[in-house]
Amino acid sequence: MLKKLFYILLLVPALALPLEGFGQTAQPVAVLSWKAKTYVPSSYQGKILPGSTTPLLASLDIFMSGKAVNLSGYKIYWYLNNTLIDRGVGLQSVSIRTPQTLGGGSITLRAQIPDFSSGSLVKSVSIPLVSPSIVIENPSGPSELFSKTLRLKIVPYFFTVSDLSSLKFNWSVGGIEVKAAEDPQNLIINTNPDAAPGAALSVSATVSNPAGYFESASAQKSFTLSN
Repeated sequence: MLKKLFYILLLVPALALPLEGFGQTAQPVAVLSWKAKTYVPSSYQGKILPGSTTPLLASLDIFMSGKAVNLSGYKIYWYLNNTLIDRGVGLQSVSIRTPQTLGGGSITLRAQIPDFSSGSLVKSVSIPLVSPSIVIENPSGPSELFSKTLRLKIVPYFFTVSDLSSLKFNWSVGGIEVKAAEDPQNLIINTNPDAAPGAALSVSATVSNPAGYFESASAQKSFTLSN
């Protein structure tokens, strides 16, 4: 009798285990992703960030129990900084252009489905805005020491262009503006043969986008003659 009772006590909790999750409804998981269309070099591995008047593509996806939900029958509303910018049935993606700005700050993009199956669903994301920037690189090596010939390259980031041909490059060596012989992105400097070792050379560069509002960036770098 005790043996049978022991089996019954073990069986009852075992039968109760599946009932603990019975009636629970999977909660939706919303993902709002975005992609900015600004220029970065092919070696760049970070998130491509938008700046002033940058084209941007945003998409909304919803998952339940790990599976994507078909949103073709739901009306989706899109807001930029709390202002309605678009709406439509099954409108999972929108293309926008960021506001005209001097750089910095952020925008808030929000998607809303008022009549989702589990109730009103809202997903928002804060998107940082950046100013364009440039880096003066020495392709021959990272050292700021040089001898005889110095080869430099301007690498732009986050300009609202699809390729570098739309940008204007300017170089200055020792405070004097110089022109690159062929490719304006690259500069070759031949040193004065009479210059003494340890002599300093200051190089600055400016890149601007003639078609873009407020799109300009500058950088400066100093080099020392080694021998």
